[in-house]
Amino acid sequence: LPGSPFRPTVVDPAAVRLIGGWNQYLDDSGRIKLPAKLVFDTSSAGPGTLECKVGGRRISSEKVGNRVKFEVSSEGLNAGEHDFEMRLANFVLPDTPKTVVSLGDQVILTGRGLAQAQCGEPAIFNIDGSKAGPGNPEVTLHAADTNLPIPVMISLAGEKIWRATYTVNVPGNYMLAVLWAGRPVKGCPLMVEAKGGADASKVLCSGEGLRQGVVGREIRSWIDTRRAGPGELTAHCTGPRKVAYCELYDHGDATFTLNVKPQEPGRHALTIKYAGQHVPGSPFTLRVAGAPDASKVRVYGPGVEHGVLATFQSRFICDTRGAGAGQLTVRVRGPKGAFRVEMQRESQKDRTILCKYDPTEPGDYRVEVKWAGELVPGSPFHVMIFDTQEELRRYINSL
Repeated sequence: LPGSPFRPTVVDPAAVRLIGGWNQYLDDSGRIKLPAKLVFDTSSAGPGTLECKVGGRRISSEKVGNRVKFEVSSEGLNAGEHDFEMRLANFVLPDTPKTVVSLGDQVILTGRGLAQAQCGEPAIFNIDGSKAGPGNPEVTLHAADTNLPIPVMISLAGEKIWRATYTVNVPGNYMLAVLWAGRPVKGCPLMVEAKGGADASKVLCSGEGLRQGVVGREIRSWIDTRRAGPGELTAHCTGPRKVAYCELYDHGDATFTLNVKPQEPGRHALTIKYAGQHVPGSPFTLRVAGAPDASKVRVYGPGVEHGVLATFQSRFICDTRGAGAGQLTVRVRGPKGAFRVEMQRESQKDRTILCKYDPTEPGDYRVEVKWAGELVPGSPFHVMIFDTQEELRRYINSL
């Protein structure tokens, strides 16, 4: 006969096997839950193309050897039930579910930043798209009353998981919208309440370290933020040319110790901020003196030279200019009860000090001058006081 012999294609749709079986994909009503990754073994089913349709739409496949994979997602589907059909060589596969159920894109939002924020502090929430179809998140945030937009930073935190961070500075209500693949995530937009943040005006600062100090020594002050609400405390100190090292020690009860270590003498600006705002008095003017250097002190005058009692002038000058910060101490040793030391300066800022000790008896005197506890050049000074000029002359000639 014409066409003989005939070579018909024989397929067995019943021999198509779903790897793992259908139960793992079904809900209590026997519907396929989306998204689902279906892998079929067609090795015993004969030749033919395996097709999958959801809601009349053909799903693309990936074939490796005798295995065919379909990734069925909710993309483009409304929430609810949709027809499901599997065919081999246009023959319907028996015993396959007839329906899929789509919940839409199952994007899960978690975190405190979805409902509330603290002014001046980062608010954070997570976007989990691991159970959603293809897509990426988009987030917008704006003030409910003024429509003023607030920047939101999104960073990848895992596979199809994102972390969103934003900071608001003004208390009030804000509208938060999260989109997935251009469509609003279920429940959005959300209302976020931003509560009043820290009040820098209620921060208390105290201590001599807010006013003055010495190079090479810690300059210490104390900061109390207990009445100022939650916030971040920062300190920064700059000198004429160099930045001073600042260290904040947290006592764990909202109080802090601030240690400043300047690297140079001169006027420094100490800036203390709380939640980004200056605390009362900031920036503080910090006068930093150089480290004490006793070798720079000059002592001169008749009071540290030999003389005759009747005409002896006991005054001498201690010039501390350039010697840094320190305290001048003068001790005179001689005949008991024969003198008393007096020290004076014209003003508090004057670096030259006039000293005198008015001896009342001849004898051997020793004048010891120290700056910041260290002997100055020439100290102790050996001073001999005589009754007559002749005694003084003979002594000097014997030296």
